Amino acid sequence: MSQARVVELHIDQRNEVKLPPVLQAFRHTAKAQITSLLQGLFDNTDDALFELADRAQSDGQQEMYFDSMRHLRLHRQDLAKEFLQSFSDHFISLVQAEKEPAEELFTQEDEDAEYTLVEQDDLEMTVAVSGIVSKVTSQHSLSIMQLTKRLAAILAPRDFSERANPVGPHVLSKLFADALDSLDINIRVRIIIMKMFERFVMERMGPVYEKLNAQLIKAGVLPDLKKVNRARSTTPKRPVTQSQADVERNQSAEYGFATVQSLLQGMREQQGPMTGQPVVAPGAQMSPEQVLVALSQLQSQVDPASIDIDSQPSPADVYGSLLTVAPSGKSGLGQASEDTVNFVGLLFDYILNDRNLAIPMKALIARLQIPIIKLAIMDQSFFARSTHPARALLNELSSAGIGWSSSKELKRDALYSKIEHVVHTVLNEFDKDTSLFEQLLIDFRDFVSDDSRKSTLVEQRVKDTEHGKAQNIKAKLAVQTVINQKACGLRLPQEAGRFVSDIWSRVLTFKYLKYGHASPHWTAGIAVLDDLLWVLQPLCELSDVERRDEITPNLLDQVANGMGEIGCPQEEVEQFTDWARSHLDEMSKNDMAYLEFDETNDMLSNAPAIDEIILTSVEAEPNYDSLDKETQGRLKQITEGTWVELQENEQLPIRCKLATVVQPGDNYIFVNKRGMKVAEKSRLQLAGLLEKDQVRMIDESQVFDRALQSVIANLRELQRARPQA
Repeated sequence: MSQARVVELHIDQRNEVKLPPVLQAFRHTAKAQITSLLQGLFDNTDDALFELADRAQSDGQQEMYFDSMRHLRLHRQDLAKEFLQSFSDHFISLVQAEKEPAEELFTQEDEDAEYTLVEQDDLEMTVAVSGIVSKVTSQHSLSIMQLTKRLAAILAPRDFSERANPVGPHVLSKLFADALDSLDINIRVRIIIMKMFERFVMERMGPVYEKLNAQLIKAGVLPDLKKVNRARSTTPKRPVTQSQADVERNQSAEYGFATVQSLLQGMREQQGPMTGQPVVAPGAQMSPEQVLVALSQLQSQVDPASIDIDSQPSPADVYGSLLTVAPSGKSGLGQASEDTVNFVGLLFDYILNDRNLAIPMKALIARLQIPIIKLAIMDQSFFARSTHPARALLNELSSAGIGWSSSKELKRDALYSKIEHVVHTVLNEFDKDTSLFEQLLIDFRDFVSDDSRKSTLVEQRVKDTEHGKAQNIKAKLAVQTVINQKACGLRLPQEAGRFVSDIWSRVLTFKYLKYGHASPHWTAGIAVLDDLLWVLQPLCELSDVERRDEITPNLLDQVANGMGEIGCPQEEVEQFTDWARSHLDEMSKNDMAYLEFDETNDMLSNAPAIDEIILTSVEAEPNYDSLDKETQGRLKQITEGTWVELQENEQLPIRCKLATVVQPGDNYIFVNKRGMKVAEKSRLQLAGLLEKDQVRMIDESQVFDRALQSVIANLRELQRARPQA
């Protein structure tokens, strides 16, 4: 009986929780926007799994993809329902009385547990979530910070962090990953779905964040909030004693780094000592403090001015270099230090071999390997915390330089100078104060925000111009079609033919562009064309001749007004209307003579017949059926905002971003990192380059997280391949 009362009390407590009206409206708007994005996610995931199955290299792989595709189709509604329910419940958790502060919903222990070995599949999913969080936080940092500020104001005095933001990348990604647990699908497919979630939901949250911020501003929540300091929260923190902080930091380092060490242990057992290190007696090992001193010595020997941004940097043998500066009698490192050196080395090896990074960026990042090793030894939560400032800084640097093609264009590039300054600062100033990375991250994000705002404006002007040109072509095509339908085969005096093709076509194009083809202005312009063509033809009824004479004055007034709309000089207007008035008067006299006295009416006998009026040059509708499925699939992947590397003929490859696709013509407009147009390709031209492997899509995911995911996956495979005892 008492047990029943306990259950009933729990339910009543949930039902009694009321969201503040502003938060209720916020949740409703956010849920509607996310639901819409989920539809696109599922549709595109279905296509992606089908294409993967089509390209599968074995029957087993193909069956896995097809089974996963069918399973997802059957359970997509359940998946969406579970995810959205968890999303709604998270808001309830934020306001529940006598509960832990909202930020405790995802504790440090949760983050450290990202790298435990309890479930290896969970490890890969956690790395995937970490990558999404890093990338989306970087892309929309200002909007997310502003939302966090405003939500914190609503929930005050409770502590509230960006990590608990219900529409933030961490909460949404983690909730979606948890919802995926309900699906009976392979881990490889789960990772694919998470990638699709990143692309079709999280990367498209920018407008959602703007809308939600606007909604809170309208509701009076911090309407005057200006630029938010991205790294500082004004929400008061609970006091934490030094001993508590030490315990938390040590637990974080031990828990996260233990996973790294376990994976490396498997590699050592599989391959033997890494990088050929000798096995040394414990007494001959350098202490962590001695390793840090040696790393500082190596760091001081790096000459920042000698960075060669024209050549692919070589991997650094940091372990060997450390032994050269080791104290007398020391010929090895302690296991923890050795593992840190080796693991960071594996990460940098991946980064330096990453085709998605331009050589200048690799050259700059390569100089940070020793400082990062030193930091990782000092603060091993570096491996466990996806939001660690040093990791975020590496990701921000690489993302900012994604559009670099070669060193030649960087000599006067403000962004390059800024990144170079960051690298120099780390090399020259980083000793023991790890907060330097946080300071540099804040400053760099501010710089990138200002810099990207300029390039976005330039890019928008390019898009507006290209869409304007495309609309102009579309309008000309519509006008050309109408005129040819109405005038083709008619005999017109040369003056009239020239007027229709050169002048009135421009009037109609102007009306189409300004008012649209469904407007009365367009209809009136077509009516003038109809009347003009009619009055210029021989008439066979006296009533028609009389009507011509009746409508001619008003018709010529309308012609004059239309010419005035497109800015024709008054002299040109009068010249044509005078000619038309005189010519039509003469035609009426001839028609009357023919109809009344049966005289020959040969006024138009020598006039040329209009065959076809060509107003613009447009290619015939392309045939996309000739493209193979793989090429069509790759074309679908190139959407607005996608960075690619184009290689044409013998020219140097250029890195550019798809700004927009304009119609008619299916023309792909590419811009560089400054937002300036650098290439224009029709869909068929782009398909041809893809078939020749002259177009390569650039992976925009965060470089450090990409490296971490790859290295962990490789170490995990080695661990699986290890003979079991």
